[in-house]
Amino acid sequence: MEVIWDICFEEERSVGTLYFTRHGETIWNVENKICGATDIAFTERGHEQAIVLGKQLADEKLPIDEILYSPLVRASETARHISEETGIPMRMELRLKEQNFGRYESTPRDG
Repeated sequence: MEVIWDICFEEERSVGTLYFTRHGETIWNVENKICGATDIAFTERGHEQAIVLGKQLADEKLPIDEILYSPLVRASETARHISEETGIPMRMELRLKEQNFGRYESTPRDG
């Protein structure tokens, strides 16, 4: 798991940098199932991935003011582990809620 997207808004002055990361591995990731708004728990590896990312961010000392996360447990656990490793405050943001794939949620990605 890593920071996958870095956007810097450049005009006359730098407004800020926005970093995105994906949550740690979930049970449905392992089972290759479609998952959107369904609240699926981490695997042990998912917890480890989030802790490792938190340690990497702490080592890099990036100027991050706040961690925003969706209301789902996989996002909140990722944020919690990163916050614990870095000391960066975290806040749930309802507008980040994942898309609901309806009847396709929990179905195989390859089927």
